[in-house]
Amino acid sequence: MYGWRARIGLISPMPGENIEHAFHIHAPEGVSFSSMKMPFPGPTPEGLVILTDQLESTAAKYKGQNLDLIVFGCTSGSFIKGMGWDQECVKRIESASGSPGLTTSTAVMEALRALEAKTVAVLTPYPDATNEAERQFLENNGIHVTNIAGMDMSGVPSRRIPDAEKPFLYRNSKAMDLKGADVFFLSCMALDTLDFVGALETDLGLPVITSHQATLWSALRHCGVRTKQPELGKLFTI
Repeated sequence: MYGWRARIGLISPMPGENIEHAFHIHAPEGVSFSSMKMPFPGPTPEGLVILTDQLESTAAKYKGQNLDLIVFGCTSGSFIKGMGWDQECVKRIESASGSPGLTTSTAVMEALRALEAKTVAVLTPYPDATNEAERQFLENNGIHVTNIAGMDMSGVPSRRIPDAEKPFLYRNSKAMDLKGADVFFLSCMALDTLDFVGALETDLGLPVITSHQATLWSALRHCGVRTKQPELGKLFTI
């Protein structure tokens, strides 16, 4: 039995398998994941509404699976309708599946509070309208956004978010204006970030949160798994 410590269901947008890949590599022994995908037209506000309209019907497919947690692994999809939308997504997951729920935006807020952050600089692969929605979500939840920037995805040959490689993400992160920020947040579950969180944190001289890292950290702790993994950043020492 692979999930003798925790069994977690993932719900995430198509395309890409970065979430599954990262979690299987970095989760501690005894934690297992199953996964379901939802069609996704893109990270515009309109596309994100189409995505989240599928959340309940997808979560319902997990009903009766005896999971410890079901995670909606999408940052922008779980904040796009403003303050409280992440909690509404949790309610929909739980009602449809009968299992406890979590979203990436909820996990990010838990991570920021655990790090006692009051200010944050945010880097994303989103368009401006989605970035503005993220700014409002964070600030309405009590976190001041010192800077939020969308990466020029023309630096990714396919222009597909999941195909953004680590050197591209690292360079864009290093170029951020971090003045006044307590924490740097690299936002989007489609980005493959777990392998370089520790190095980025060292080089920036600032605690780093990424969507993958915060979601894995929060999911494990919601399941009562409290392993310390300092290679995944300061967050995983808490």
